[in-house]
Amino acid sequence: MLNFLPHVLIGILTSILLALNSFFWVPILVLLALVKFATPWPAFRLKIDPVILFIAEAWIGCNSAWMTLTQRTTWDVQGIAELPAKSWYLVNSNHQSWADIFVLQHLLTRRIPLLKFFLKQELIWVPVMGLAWWALDFPFMRRHSEAYLKQ
Repeated sequence: MLNFLPHVLIGILTSILLALNSFFWVPILVLLALVKFATPWPAFRLKIDPVILFIAEAWIGCNSAWMTLTQRTTWDVQGIAELPAKSWYLVNSNHQSWADIFVLQHLLTRRIPLLKFFLKQELIWVPVMGLAWWALDFPFMRRHSEAYLKQ
């Protein structure tokens, strides 16, 4: 839509929209994550999970909105309409760029369950995002040394 603007301005606008969107949704997500973390009752945690999922999908939806506003992209995706929304999928990405995550989320959110990425255990300590990934039940993996694996 804003393709008439110079590329530099589109880049600046995209960065601003990404930041504003994140500054809006992340505090809400983190607050709910802290409530989930501090709650000792598993039944309450199960009740808060759909709210956290809604916030994550809203954040992704706003990312999709600024992507549509600032990028002229024609997607050629086949077979997506036939995917049952209640099934589970293994999505494999070859990570051509950092944008892969945004693209996959843009195309698949609300069509299949929320994408979850396997993360290194150390990433749980990333400020804000580590807590968000934990709240969204992303799987954290431990990598063991070759010596440990030989034992």
